[in-house]
Amino acid sequence: MTLLPFFEWIQDTAIGTSIRESIFVFPIVETIHVIGLALSVGLILITDLRLTGIVMAGERPVDIIRPLKVLMITGFVLMFSSGALLFWAEAAKCYKSPAFRFKMIFLLLAGLNALYFESTLGRNTAAWSAATVLPSRARLAGWLSLICWIAVISFGRWTAYGLK
Repeated sequence: MTLLPFFEWIQDTAIGTSIRESIFVFPIVETIHVIGLALSVGLILITDLRLTGIVMAGERPVDIIRPLKVLMITGFVLMFSSGALLFWAEAAKCYKSPAFRFKMIFLLLAGLNALYFESTLGRNTAAWSAATVLPSRARLAGWLSLICWIAVISFGRWTAYGLK
């Protein structure tokens, strides 16, 4: 049994059709999606690069992560909500796209990695923040996050250009 009829129904609702067929709404929603992506993932990139030790090794991670958290979450909410609207407008096309499925898998993995970090390592960032070499689990979380977000963006671009 295929879910394609369900995704076609989503796409063909009044809201999906309105978004897709509007000369202004779809580009505006897409712009908000890119701005949310840049804000969220740009700041995540900074924190991940610090966790991996590639940049700002002299700075305590807590001093970088804590002030950026609200902006990261704001960007993620913008990105996620506008992405849902874009999906609503082209649900059947997304369903047929292998790139979209990979994007969703890596988005889920990025979320699970962030949840793991916040529920374990992130709780005592101040305790290990002064160390010259961060715990291996913190570095691994940073690397996994970088990989997942690069994959999300890459598969997202592939999805956008692959849709007909």
